[in-house]
Amino acid sequence: MQTDFKVAIVGGGSAGLFAGVLLAQKFHGNVAILERLDRVGKKLLATGNGQGNLTNTDLSLSHYHGDIRLAESVFSVASGKETSARLESVGISLFPDERGRVYPMGKQASSVLDMLRKAFEDNGGKEITETEIVGITPTANGFTLTAKNGKVYTAEGVLVATGGKSGQGMGTDGAFYSVLKTLGHTVTPTRPSLVQLKTDTSYIKNLKGVRVYASLSGESATETGDVLFTDTGISGDATFRLSARLKKPDCGRITVDFLPQLTQAKVTELLRNKYRALPLHTNYELLCTVLHKQIVKNILRHENAGESDRAKETDFLALAKVLKAFPLPLTGTANFAQSQVTKGGVPESEVTPETLESKRATNLYLAGEVLNVDGDCGGYNLQWAFSSALAVVKAICKKAGNPL
Repeated sequence: MQTDFKVAIVGGGSAGLFAGVLLAQKFHGNVAILERLDRVGKKLLATGNGQGNLTNTDLSLSHYHGDIRLAESVFSVASGKETSARLESVGISLFPDERGRVYPMGKQASSVLDMLRKAFEDNGGKEITETEIVGITPTANGFTLTAKNGKVYTAEGVLVATGGKSGQGMGTDGAFYSVLKTLGHTVTPTRPSLVQLKTDTSYIKNLKGVRVYASLSGESATETGDVLFTDTGISGDATFRLSARLKKPDCGRITVDFLPQLTQAKVTELLRNKYRALPLHTNYELLCTVLHKQIVKNILRHENAGESDRAKETDFLALAKVLKAFPLPLTGTANFAQSQVTKGGVPESEVTPETLESKRATNLYLAGEVLNVDGDCGGYNLQWAFSSALAVVKAICKKAGNPL
């Protein structure tokens, strides 16, 4: 019995779209993307704050977390260089910025989506939106896919690219995990990553909206960059990057270095020189202009030092230490809806390395965030989406006797 499609792709995100383009080129359009929302690529539009940070010039494995060996296997057959070349082959012109983050030249994620959709359509691919797949059943000819709206589709092979649980307003809420479990798969514990951190707010209550350049340290990891104070803790680039490296963000503490450009000795010298220039300084005046005024007030309150009290030379060392390591006890993270990526997913033991074919069902493949691999900020998660999708496409094409 003939199936509806050579390959059905469940999920029209970055991995699904990229795989769809390449498969449609190979199988003359006998490919469908089944997307639960009313349009594909919604999450792609948000990447890089809408500018489309697609990859990075530094693709070291140190930027990835979870099943690192699986990531290494995938990158060995689907490198960043190759995925970039294939993106450019469908009209997506790329350039790196001074930090190595790679964008489309027009810095619009929407243009990337436009070109991927055009390439998919031009090669006969079929987008089927508002179709949430709630069941996949292996058959003698492949698979039957059942949608929530009652429609049924058949395909020789299936690629699951449904994402994780992050960005739930964009169609990724983890609901598809239950479908994978009916096929014998498991899912490792999941939690939000690239996300705001919740902290004790005793000494930051009045800092909401204050943004500083600082270093954050916790669990032997340090990240430097923008730190934005919120009503529940901290946000900003440095926070997001650190959140990816913390194993237990709901306990312990992090420290904030408000002057990462200076050593503790230099900070002490700075305060001493300022004191000696004007020895009648109050504690507040001593730290004023060194830090944001509201931060100064919170630090003094933390140190039980009155703002209007006369500054003492003996206090310099203590103040220098707290400026370089202000403690913030951790209480957790913001929720999945506010996170950029999900930690956890289907483990490497349940897929074949390099091909990402399921060990639970022949001709079922997985790609992207649904697997237990996540990356840092800076294009790393999109690179994983593209590389894992390309690895799957190569495997499908090779099995069909039509190598990519």
